[in-house]
Amino acid sequence: MTQKERMDAGLLYLCENEDIMGVQLKILEKLYDFNETRPSQLDLREKLLKEMFAEIGEDCYIEPPFHANWAGAHVHFGNHVYANFNLTLVDDDHIFVGDNVMFAPNVTVTTAGHPICPELRE
Repeated sequence: MTQKERMDAGLLYLCENEDIMGVQLKILEKLYDFNETRPSQLDLREKLLKEMFAEIGEDCYIEPPFHANWAGAHVHFGNHVYANFNLTLVDDDHIFVGDNVMFAPNVTVTTAGHPICPELRE
């Protein structure tokens, strides 16, 4: 089983694995571009979100900066979702957000954790 398959299965995996990091870095380039948009570039922001997210509904808005391990590649937004500054999604696994959801500033949604057993952390 590859490290990516382990990650997708919710098992312990090595995040510094070359295959995982190669895919992740390409995706994170789009997240960087999103966060560098000007306030007037709403069309570009929408285009980037559609490229980054697994699913994104109608009339969704994320106020930069936005942070996500996989730039939203495992995130599914319904319609009419609003996220204020500094939304952080630890999207190593899938995150599902329904319709008409509003995120306050500095919200973090996480699907991953770190082992608490010292031997596993090594």
